[in-house]
Amino acid sequence: MKKLLTVLLSLGAFMSTVYAQTTQGNLVFGGSVGYWSSTEENAFEDEKESEFTFSPSVGYFVVDNLAVGINLQLTSNKYDNGVGGDDKTTTFVVGPFARYYKFTSNDKFAFYGQAGFDFGSRKYEPDGGNEVKSSAFDFYISPGFSYFFNEHWAIDLQLQGIRYESYDPNTDGDADDDKDSQFSIGVDSFNPSLGIRFYLGN
Repeated sequence: MKKLLTVLLSLGAFMSTVYAQTTQGNLVFGGSVGYWSSTEENAFEDEKESEFTFSPSVGYFVVDNLAVGINLQLTSNKYDNGVGGDDKTTTFVVGPFARYYKFTSNDKFAFYGQAGFDFGSRKYEPDGGNEVKSSAFDFYISPGFSYFFNEHWAIDLQLQGIRYESYDPNTDGDADDDKDSQFSIGVDSFNPSLGIRFYLGN
């Protein structure tokens, strides 16, 4: 009887920490850093392009399994056509999100749904030309999966779901009819995004 009680108490303690990552009052930090470059050789001069992206996010669990927070993204792109001078593009995006987790029978694996909207601005600086500013807005609802390595770290796989995008290619222009919008729905398993998240408890 004493051994059984010890086992039950141990099991209870284990179960109380199974979903500790997503309990009310906890914080979750995520994000990614990316860099790529390419060089295309031709008969004259090589064309080069490089891009750096920094995408942090932070969330707070207002109730168990439901986090709200904010995403940021900064992207810097540089293009050299090989004949002198660089074209530069800088993009900044910010927006709130809400994410709800639903754990499976395997305590290390959870499904989630995330909804949010982003506001973005872009500045394009062509070599020898005038800079062009643009803006964008999008709303999305996306499904995903999380695998928890331990009580602090998890990896995410997020798929595309429902998305509405509105884009203004030239915010300094006088025309008001140059905006473009797009609505898409469906899970695109060929275009997922991966992320790492850190969970911080009370």
